[in-house]
Amino acid sequence: MTFLNPALAFGVLLFAVPLVIHLLNRQRHKRRPWAAMEFLLKAYQKQRNRLRNENLLLLLLRCLVPIALALAVARPVWQDVAGLLGGGGGVHHVLVVDGSYSMGARGAGATSPFERARSLAGRLLDDLEGDTDAKVSLVFAGVRPRFLVRGDLDLAAARAQWLQMLKPEDAAGDLSEALQQAAAWVEETKDPETRVYVFTDLQARSLGKALAAPDEKPAAELADTARDVVEALRKLPGTKLHWIDVGPFADGRQGGALDNVQLVELRITQPAAVLRTPVEFTASLRNRGATTANCELTLDVDGGEPMRKVVNVPAGGEAEADFQVVFREAGRRRVRASLASDTLAADDERFLTVDVRDRIRILLVDGEAGGDPLLAHRFVWQMLDPDAASLPTFAVESVDLLALLGGQAVPKNHDLIVLADVERLNERAAQGLIEALQAGRGVCVTFGERADPTSWNLLFHAGGDGPMPFRLGPKIGGAAGSAPARTATLLAPEHPAFREFPEDLYREVLQSVPFWRWSTVASGSLHPDAKVLAQLTDADRTPLLVTRPFGEGRAVFLTSTIASEFQPARWNQLNDGMVALPLLFGLAQWLALPATDPFLADVGAELSCTLPRRPEAVEVQRPERDGRPKALLADDAAALPGKRYRLGPLADAVYAGFYVFDYTIERESGKEAASTPFAVNVEADEGDLRYVGHDEARGALGLENVLTGLPVAQIKGDEPGRSDLGPSLLLATLLFVLSEAALARWVSGRRN
Repeated sequence: MTFLNPALAFGVLLFAVPLVIHLLNRQRHKRRPWAAMEFLLKAYQKQRNRLRNENLLLLLLRCLVPIALALAVARPVWQDVAGLLGGGGGVHHVLVVDGSYSMGARGAGATSPFERARSLAGRLLDDLEGDTDAKVSLVFAGVRPRFLVRGDLDLAAARAQWLQMLKPEDAAGDLSEALQQAAAWVEETKDPETRVYVFTDLQARSLGKALAAPDEKPAAELADTARDVVEALRKLPGTKLHWIDVGPFADGRQGGALDNVQLVELRITQPAAVLRTPVEFTASLRNRGATTANCELTLDVDGGEPMRKVVNVPAGGEAEADFQVVFREAGRRRVRASLASDTLAADDERFLTVDVRDRIRILLVDGEAGGDPLLAHRFVWQMLDPDAASLPTFAVESVDLLALLGGQAVPKNHDLIVLADVERLNERAAQGLIEALQAGRGVCVTFGERADPTSWNLLFHAGGDGPMPFRLGPKIGGAAGSAPARTATLLAPEHPAFREFPEDLYREVLQSVPFWRWSTVASGSLHPDAKVLAQLTDADRTPLLVTRPFGEGRAVFLTSTIASEFQPARWNQLNDGMVALPLLFGLAQWLALPATDPFLADVGAELSCTLPRRPEAVEVQRPERDGRPKALLADDAAALPGKRYRLGPLADAVYAGFYVFDYTIERESGKEAASTPFAVNVEADEGDLRYVGHDEARGALGLENVLTGLPVAQIKGDEPGRSDLGPSLLLATLLFVLSEAALARWVSGRRN
């Protein structure tokens, strides 16, 4: 036998009250000798046994009344003999708690849905105290749904995990995966009696595909919606599912929406940031409310003095704010935009890291370097670096081919390596270029009259394993005027390589440039990762501008080189100032950035990057929202090709903010402290605070009911093979009271 309210069972001690009264009454008379009473005492002694029995019976009834009442309130539960012989054991309680960041929504003075869910889960654990047969599993549906407790008979362990579950994570998504884990565990344990409790705010997004198409029946291999899991749970014998709404509209049961203004994006408008050059940042806001919002937006760099702007965001609309920053220090800088906290604080901030350089360093390997300076390719590329005062973005260093082949020029020490009409490569040069690409550098190759297809195909195409995404073919066409001119067609006019052509008119100028000679591309040799940005209008539609990501960097190939205007046998007129400067400027900025930015990630992503030296004693400082102190990173750095090292990954970035990796690296001058920050952001769509009503949720998920609190018989009262003795004890209490009153009246009448 167990009790649903074991603490109230101590009320049985109240039986001592009538017993004490009875004993006190026995002591209140003093014996006095009196001759006249001797005759009465002799008569009384004859009836003493009968009177004693009557008093004891009254005392028993009066003691049974508080005992029966206390037990009735404590609600004892009795398992019948069949249940005991069947070895049914205790009930398995599986708690699934929604941990997405919408559960942290908080109205004025109200508790958040997560706080209500946590409170209800705590009450359920309180109710289970004293039930030694009960098992508890606790599933937290956060960034990665996981078991905090798995079928534990020790309620203390479950309570310890519950105490640590203080706030939701910055997760986004539906409950399907967490429900699948819970259903798989219930099916695996095969407990005869299982109760599954799902605590969620009924945000429309949490129901996922089940809400979008509740009546559609997906194929078996695609059965992964919340409705599918609910149906599977309901089919399991002995399993009951309780879906509990803890959201802001739970009491009304009709659903609704909360106003919320959120920061959805923070971006840098130009590809690369350079010292002492104005850099523009754009913050995008979205108003998911029904009224216009006046928002104060701030932007700060490395936690310094913030810049402020007031932005009007129309109801249901978006707005942007631009900030201009001039960096005075190089390195990776932390940029944060924020709003004043509103209903949902998690999406009121946005984070970004920016690699600020002194200048974009370009290594130009000039195939014409040994001749007339007016004919060299530096004459064209020097447009990017006329002097440090007028255009301080780029620094162009020009070398000849021998410097590259002999190893005097190290490609990975520059942001961009340009090979302008380079005749050939050797293994050292090819390996140096590959290492530069693996380190996130850019490579730009322009093929001209000097280029030897055999050397390029052997060492840079390498049967498809090298950076060049095609096999280079022979040159075709002729000198200006000796053959029909071709033009270029832009296949990706919005690509960042063409961002310096601000309007379609300028792109049309680019597409009108005549081409008389070019290098062909072997048919069918284009790599799947390659993207053709522009092609010629010849019969074969020869690719003109081809790009491909390789390692952490990018490579671009131009099959008709840009030559000096003084070159008599130039292949085209790309050297025209209206074309050459914006084309080279856009290509150089885009190629100077890595193919992917590992320092900008979504919540839940694995944080890692590559470094040129092995880091030691790596510690991670987490954002303030996480709350955990600085700690050593568990995994050591791994060696990679190209003499690089991969920083040990951090897999539990479950809150938005800056994650800063501090470490030491070995340099020639000794050990040096270094730091690498990562920016982690929430998924903006989770900030859509629309909630479904209970009827809609029942229809979408196939639920019998949606509750707003724990079920009345959440522990054992509704279980087969078990009987709740509370009502019977209440009836017994009434019978004892009536019996005591009737007996007392009868005894009083007889004695009178």
